[in-house]
Amino acid sequence: MLFLVVRSAFPLEEEVGRIHPGARLLVPTSVLAELDGLAKSLTPGAMAARALADRYQIVPTTERGDDAILEAADGTGAWVATADRELRRRLAIRGITALIPRDRHRLERVYPRRARGPAGVSPVRSRDSRGNG
Repeated sequence: MLFLVVRSAFPLEEEVGRIHPGARLLVPTSVLAELDGLAKSLTPGAMAARALADRYQIVPTTERGDDAILEAADGTGAWVATADRELRRRLAIRGITALIPRDRHRLERVYPRRARGPAGVSPVRSRDSRGNG
């Protein structure tokens, strides 16, 4: 999403505010590390995306890539803004709401397949000793 903001002037903050007034934008530490690596390799837009990320609150993560984004969302109860279809699928499976770009200037809220429990905790099905759930 940060690259989308940089490359197309997508109004991320405004759209998040429209969908969820008062929401704060958070960035996992893994995203910062990935942007730092892309900036070092001179990937176009990476330095601007990294500068944009510095405007938001940082969330510590121990994982990398999409796993870190899932970790951060689970740990904070946050929604995730993403243009990545595979990440969106994984978010839905875990009961995490996604915000996806619908066109060049709008986000759409995509509800998960199942409801989250209290405080952002996803419900867990119990299994018996035979693995039946």
